Amino acid sequence: MIKRTDNAQAEQARRLRIKTQKQRLATLAVEGAGLSPWEADELVEVVKEVFFAEPQDHPLRSGQMFYECAEASEGAGKPLRECRLARVALTVHDPEDIEVANKSGADGLRRHCILRLTEEAREQDGLLTQEDLARLLHCDVRTIRRDVAAFRERDIIVATRGQQKDIGPGVSHRGVAIGHWIDGDDTPEVARKINHSLAAVERYIQTFARVVFLEQKQFDLFATALTMRISVAGVRTYREVLAGHRHRPEFKRRLQELEIIGGKFFEAEDFEKGGPTRCANAPKEWRMP
Repeated sequence: MIKRTDNAQAEQARRLRIKTQKQRLATLAVEGAGLSPWEADELVEVVKEVFFAEPQDHPLRSGQMFYECAEASEGAGKPLRECRLARVALTVHDPEDIEVANKSGADGLRRHCILRLTEEAREQDGLLTQEDLARLLHCDVRTIRRDVAAFRERDIIVATRGQQKDIGPGVSHRGVAIGHWIDGDDTPEVARKINHSLAAVERYIQTFARVVFLEQKQFDLFATALTMRISVAGVRTYREVLAGHRHRPEFKRRLQELEIIGGKFFEAEDFEKGGPTRCANAPKEWRMP
């Protein structure tokens, strides 16, 4: 109980410190650069997006933790003790886990977490081992090995260090979900096929649509990440999935729908903010008037 109280106090102090830093930057922008208070607030938000674009740089959210694992660039045959380590931010507990547990039980929840943890690590240039997953999910390695085999039967490759040579853009759970949707399945059917929550599948498709929309507008990798407020590695993953489907007839039939989904999101976001998107690379033809 004392430890929990200490942690709560430390978290409160951290939030207050960040709030004070934001206020200080806004004040300096007004007094030193002559910006209006509104412009200063916008500057603070842009600075936050630029410097905290990657998950490992951003303050941890509730349910997250930092974890050290092997860098993705290290070969699978190299001993772990000789590998460079990547510090990654992992979501150990997420609000949607409750829904998954109620629907799919303990085994379904564990497998759901395996996919999330391995993809989060991969997007931060790290790869978890099966031993890492067993430690994070409080089970034995044999259980993880069975789960990985079950995913492979559904053509989903879990992005662990042991599966490094097999990892490709279309074989992650997100790539498989998007592939099923492009083939013509609706989102409930996709969720059933990959044993995932409907909310997660819809999120994958919506994010994919936004990446497609911004690439159509010739946004580069960093501008897309900044505009969408996701990591550069995350954008790269979705672009790899796009590259794998771009020339398929099924994708061309879905393209207009993707552009509508992506465009409506950014138009709605701009409308709520009362002005055009902040990204300097946004072409004039899609900015709000």
